[in-house]
Amino acid sequence: MTSYCLPPPRELTKQLAHLGPAHFFRPYNNTRFRPGPPLKEHIAASVGAGPAVYYVQLSLDGLVLGAGLWHPEADQLERFRATIDDRRRAGAFERAVTRAKSADLDLAEPELKRAPKGYAPDHPRIERLRLKHLAVHHRHQLRRWLHTRECDRRVRTALEAARPFVSWLNENVGPATQPLRS
Repeated sequence: MTSYCLPPPRELTKQLAHLGPAHFFRPYNNTRFRPGPPLKEHIAASVGAGPAVYYVQLSLDGLVLGAGLWHPEADQLERFRATIDDRRRAGAFERAVTRAKSADLDLAEPELKRAPKGYAPDHPRIERLRLKHLAVHHRHQLRRWLHTRECDRRVRTALEAARPFVSWLNENVGPATQPLRS
């Protein structure tokens, strides 16, 4: 990624510093194992220090804003499901999802077709138990406002709306505790 591409995203992540430190994704692809262009066709950054973070990506497909845990480990999914099984703690999750939805951030679709092992198919929160991606996101189409301060405002508004969701995940799911399987 050439250096003239980085100043706008760096400025944006400075404005989001209250959400945590920024991490920019590498601008190049590893072409040893997969053919394709050597440079990525998007620029992306995560913001946050917990296991659940905020995400911003700009590409020719648009601006993607998101937050949460995209690939939680097995122990994190177990803790999430145990928490969703508890009606009181699940209520806090639903309030966080509703707050994110107010900024057009949609919860990831459930990936499992059936109830996970140990849960009844008629569980009152079965849709949440079937989740494998614990994230909210929205893709904005490329429009003129992306080149104005309006973009910064929309990004800040959306990620602030996701703050209760990220906090809930960090408090109730937390970091992976089991070693990764090799």
